[in-house]
Amino acid sequence: MNQPDFDVVILGGGLAGGLLVRQLRLQRPDLRVLCCERSTTTSFKVGEATVELFSNYMLRKLGLSTYLYEHQLPKNGLRFFFDRKEKDTPLTEMSEIGSYSLPYHPSFQIDRAALERHLRDSGAALGAEFLEGAKVLAVELGQGHHRVTFEHAGRTRTVTAGWIADASGRASVLAKQLDLRLPEPRHRCLAAWARVRNMVDLDGAGIDPSFRARVRHTARRLSTVHFVQRGYWIWFIPLKGGLTSVGVVGDTRRLQRDVLSAGGLRTFLDGHRACRDLLAGAEWLDFGGYGQLAYGTKQWFGERWSLVGEAGAFSDPFYSPGSDFITLANDFTVDLIARAHDGEDIAERQRLYDGYMQFRYAANLPLYRDQYELFGSYELLSIKWDFDVASYYNLWVESYMQDHHLDLDRLRSEQRQYSFIVKALDRFGALFAETERAVSARGEYERHNRGMFCEGLGAVDFTRDVGKRMQKQTDMESLRIFAKARARCFALLGRPVGNEPLDFRDFVTGKALTAM
Repeated sequence: MNQPDFDVVILGGGLAGGLLVRQLRLQRPDLRVLCCERSTTTSFKVGEATVELFSNYMLRKLGLSTYLYEHQLPKNGLRFFFDRKEKDTPLTEMSEIGSYSLPYHPSFQIDRAALERHLRDSGAALGAEFLEGAKVLAVELGQGHHRVTFEHAGRTRTVTAGWIADASGRASVLAKQLDLRLPEPRHRCLAAWARVRNMVDLDGAGIDPSFRARVRHTARRLSTVHFVQRGYWIWFIPLKGGLTSVGVVGDTRRLQRDVLSAGGLRTFLDGHRACRDLLAGAEWLDFGGYGQLAYGTKQWFGERWSLVGEAGAFSDPFYSPGSDFITLANDFTVDLIARAHDGEDIAERQRLYDGYMQFRYAANLPLYRDQYELFGSYELLSIKWDFDVASYYNLWVESYMQDHHLDLDRLRSEQRQYSFIVKALDRFGALFAETERAVSARGEYERHNRGMFCEGLGAVDFTRDVGKRMQKQTDMESLRIFAKARARCFALLGRPVGNEPLDFRDFVTGKALTAM
């Protein structure tokens, strides 16, 4: 068979596509890579807050450390502020979950436009053909080579490809062609956002000194700041150069579609005293929104094609998991392409990789689905946050830092546990929701929403060991995390915890989470 024009053609050169170009050129410089990106400029996009798994990918595998520290902002963890339902609490009186200092494992607040420009320029410098202003017209999947037809510089061009990676974001060029998109009817959230300039500085000289001292004078502004209410949350994310991304995400049962306009968003934020104070005098620059956020996919990898980033699926932005899905899909795509190019039979690996992506998506949804009702309570969210963040470090960051996701034996084992883990997470989601209903019925939802503080990573006392532990250690830590969340919920429900020994099966079946 004749050689294709390119070993890989990537549809889309945004964050997912740009990172994939870089990874391919760094790890397999022998492969010929073409990236077709419709736009000729890079622009503001949401998804600026990165998390530890994705940051490890950028630093360890893509060599972006110097660029990120010189041209982007370090992230000072997630920070949550709690209000009354009247939305009138001054910022300095709100209860808070947040950090005392920059976390041990780095993450970043990224200006997407700047990073994507860097990836386009550096990808071309590394030897990829990166075409800006290239509009994809048709994709034909073949038994031999695939064919991609696109328009560029006033002419139509068709090329053959050994592999196609769809990185076209929500446009989902290949996914829509193959009818892969799956709606997510149970988790219905909308979002609206903008960028502003000259927001009031959270760490400024005019801020109450005792408020600053509460967090040992760390940089609150560098955090991903959340103002949480029952059913929705507002974000403030700092960007390089004095800009701030601001927006809201909410359950459609609580957040009205009025926010899906620039004026509606500003009116909505103005109804919250702390937000109004921070945005006083700010210059508003742009606006965007989505009426529905979550969707899945039937398949991530097929016969010499793959979906990466939002071309595949999206769950919820609360913990910024989108960049983790970019990381995993890119890793899997590069590995499959390299092995196939070297003549290896990748059928089982492809099946396991696809199964792992479906597993991660299914395990991600219980963190958000039917959980927005408890977000506005310091007492309730502190339980859920400790459970979620400790589980994230213990299971997902640990596994990624040791590249377990590329180990077939590990994947086979995880595939066997897929349904059990998802069931356990679903059970905890139900327990959190039950606890919220009980607390709300007693009129105690907001009882600790003023004047309280807890350290954001206080539940993760093993951070320095992440990436070095054995499976037995992570299993034991999971049981400890589960037991702690159970005990805190039971205390609010008035249930005895008991002294009986518990194992993972008790949480899967729900035995450990119901009244004894």
